[in-house]
Amino acid sequence: MTTKRQRVVVFFDWQNVYMRAREAFHEPIRDPPYKGQVDPIDLAHVLCDKHAARFPAETFELAEIRIYRGRPTQQAQPGAYAAFQRQTARWKANAKVRPHFNDLRYPDDWGKPTCTDAAREKGIDVALAVDLVTMAHDNAYDVAIVMSADYDLVPAIKHVYIRRMTKGTGPLVEVAAWESAHDGKPLRIRLPENKLWCTWLKQEDYWGVQDDQDYTIASPAQPSKSPGPRPGAWLSR
Repeated sequence: MTTKRQRVVVFFDWQNVYMRAREAFHEPIRDPPYKGQVDPIDLAHVLCDKHAARFPAETFELAEIRIYRGRPTQQAQPGAYAAFQRQTARWKANAKVRPHFNDLRYPDDWGKPTCTDAAREKGIDVALAVDLVTMAHDNAYDVAIVMSADYDLVPAIKHVYIRRMTKGTGPLVEVAAWESAHDGKPLRIRLPENKLWCTWLKQEDYWGVQDDQDYTIASPAQPSKSPGPRPGAWLSR
């Protein structure tokens, strides 16, 4: 008898994944901005493999890698936009990647000496939450692994979790988080009244998936007149 392959979908809140990695394994003030970058395809496979190791009698496949991220605009940040395009083009070469990008929101005085605010992401957590719930109701995955420390996602995660608990069937939802190498409390999403599984990723996991490419530097075939900051380093969370 053929065992049904369980479809695993990984949901990345990308800025959160990046910032928590910098805080856990680097010195954010001292280290260059590309420290904290990871390859989402490698990271998704690690998470899928760790989940499968807990259920040796079942078979799993990584079905989709969903990435939710703010995108700099070409008008406001041409260098950052070019770096974003280089990095995400590399991701989208993999057929499993399903990106969702929202343009960053900029303060009215952006680019002026009076500007003290950073560009901000808007709607990223909402997009992830809607997809998580909608795909669960559409039976579009068997296992969802959400990597974020954003508590705005708790209602969506709880909805999928409780739906499975009350119905006895349906998709399983879990979370993942970096286990800090520094002092301080690690950040993960919790459901206070429920036992939500968290896959902790240690420093050796991070070293295996890190991406040290500086995307602000164009290849000889893609010269850039305005390098700007690396994607992920220009906005506040």
